[in-house]
Formats: sequence, C-alpha cells, structure tokens
Amino acid sequence: MSDCVFCRIGRGEIDEDLVAYRSENVFVVPALKQRQNNPGHALVLPVSHLTGLHDVPTDLLHQIFEVTARVTSAVKDAYGAVGSTVTQNNHIPGQVLHHVHVHVVPRFEDDGFRMPDPELCEAPWDVRLARAAALREALQSGA
Repeated sequence: MSDCVFCRIGRGEIDEDLVAYRSENVFVVPALKQRQNNPGHALVLPVSHLTGLHDVPTDLLHQIFEVTARVTSAVKDAYGAVGSTVTQNNHIPGQVLHHVHVHVVPRFEDDGFRMPDPELCEAPWDVRLARAAALREALQSGA
C-alpha cells in the first residue's frame, strides 16, 4: 500500500531520521502525538503492510514483540523512565492509520497517565527527532 505513511517510512522513503531502530522486518519511530508527561512515546511496526494483529505471521509477531521488549528497556536509558505502558489498537473506531503498530509509552512517577488522554498533541519535528536519537542511542548500547 504505497500511500500508507508507515509503509513509506518502513521502506526508507521518508522520515529516515526519525527511525530509532530498523531491522529487515521491524522498525521503531517516535509517535507523532505525545503526552507532555510521558516524553518518548514510540511505535514499533512491521515493515510490511498488515492491518490487524491477527494477520501478522507468527515469526513476524515474535520479532515485533522482541523489539517492543527492547524498547521498554531502552526508554529507561533514553528518557529516564521508570517503566512503560505497552498497548496495541486493533481496528478501533476512529483509527486513521491502518498499519499494525505497538505503542510503548514511557512512564514516570506521578505522570498522571490517562488513556485516552485529551491533552495528547502533535509533537514538533525537532522534538521527535531528538527523541528518536535518544532512543536510537539507548537501543544501540544494548538495552
């Protein structure tokens, strides 16, 4: 699906600087919308266009969640998080981008985390770029 923004990022056609991690089948980028009290919200995605978690082949599902586990560790080093919340939305009402992705939201003491969060807002490019760089460094250091 050539018009899917996640497919284009996954193929390396756009936003390469935002990719914090890339393997042959999985990549990680900062989420466009970020919570003010939870900096570093990241998405773990397959390179291939799949729209439902139930459609992901078992070997790829394993790779996605192996990378997700690495990201949950890396957000501690990258952003000073004490933990993380991991979610995956599967064909929910109002979903705009239909490409499987797993959310890793860094958690901090007294962060007031809510889901959904009415204050969720689009993060500027430079903020997402800095968060991608911090996460990339933490992932490369073996987190």
